[in-house]
Amino acid sequence: MNLNFVIIKLSKVLILLLPLAVLGIAAFSCVPASSGGGCAGPGAQGWSGLTGYNGILYFGSMDGKVLALDPSARSRGLSFPSEMEWSYTIKAPVPPGSICGPACAPAAPGVKIYGTLAAAEELVYVGTYNGKVMAMNRSAPGYDEEGNPSWIEKGEWFYPRGETKFIGAIVGSPVVAGDAVYVGDSEGTIYALDAVSGNKRWEFETGGRIWTSPAVSDGVVYVGNYDGSLYALSSRDGSQLWKFESPAAIASSPVVSGDNVFLGTFDRYLYAIGSADGEERWRFEGENWFWASPLVKDSVVYAGCLDHKIYALEVRTGKELWQFVTDSPIVSTPVLVDNLLVVVSQSGETYILEADSGALERTVSIGYSVMAPLYAGGNMVYIHARDRYVYAIDVQNGEIAWRFSSDIE
Repeated sequence: MNLNFVIIKLSKVLILLLPLAVLGIAAFSCVPASSGGGCAGPGAQGWSGLTGYNGILYFGSMDGKVLALDPSARSRGLSFPSEMEWSYTIKAPVPPGSICGPACAPAAPGVKIYGTLAAAEELVYVGTYNGKVMAMNRSAPGYDEEGNPSWIEKGEWFYPRGETKFIGAIVGSPVVAGDAVYVGDSEGTIYALDAVSGNKRWEFETGGRIWTSPAVSDGVVYVGNYDGSLYALSSRDGSQLWKFESPAAIASSPVVSGDNVFLGTFDRYLYAIGSADGEERWRFEGENWFWASPLVKDSVVYAGCLDHKIYALEVRTGKELWQFVTDSPIVSTPVLVDNLLVVVSQSGETYILEADSGALERTVSIGYSVMAPLYAGGNMVYIHARDRYVYAIDVQNGEIAWRFSSDIE
């Protein structure tokens, strides 16, 4: 057997095991709340980012909660829940063969939500780590006559049907495009579900764990896996259009812009792949993994890296335009507010940069670790930190406008 082939295969295995170990440690260990020590509750809190619809924010938690927040009510300090706000705890039986917790104790009942929710029309969509896709009424999720959470006649559904049926663990986020919901699981399958009924339209086996979110553009679904493969599939029937193979696990969710697909891998490269043919256009090497999904605006790709840097790259060639060094790795996808780029490091230090030059305008310190992608709405950027708080950052004055604890009954 060719020695180079063996080396490449071993490298792919090692690169795969490293992030698996990181996530496994995070899921079952005490996570430092800040540089000052202490714990922010159970490990792996605050992975779910926020999404917005009609002025309301939605996010999930690691104890199975789905919450709706009204930024106006939070800024006025009103009691939670105000009108249009709610908290719903998903309860589900433990699937057969679920992984063990510390000391191999059975996994506790309940649900963990890693991915960011998706919202559209009347429903908000949730992917859970125990292997369910759920559609919940966006205004008022179902409760029974006694006030207990229950799936009732509000257009809500879950997939797969049946309390004892599950797909693989869902770590990435569901994506809504048109009348379908797309989601990948840790067993390597991408599913297309009817957004209204939850009925399965098709599924496609990729052969490697999917811990990222798919991207959908112009009738094509793009999904990457930990086997290093990026697939382009027909959104109509799931048929394969092309496949790109990288030498390492795909770490970030793909982002489609123009005629390119951008993604990061565990070989320290950010790739630009032709969206029509799957051919590599260019690659840019960082000094560590590109875990966070890149942000693309106009002719610039903004890519956060675990090497503590945010890079601005020219879309067409991958040429570096500028870089900015933060205090710790960047795991969260940045956002743009007008011409200001907002970047948060893993330590919770938030940097507001001039997007054209990378010049630092101001900083805001949260003081707690951040793993979730950022969400921008108006002049505010919302951050779900690992202390179970949502922080609203006023970008113009560089202050924390309000914060909200999801640690509620």
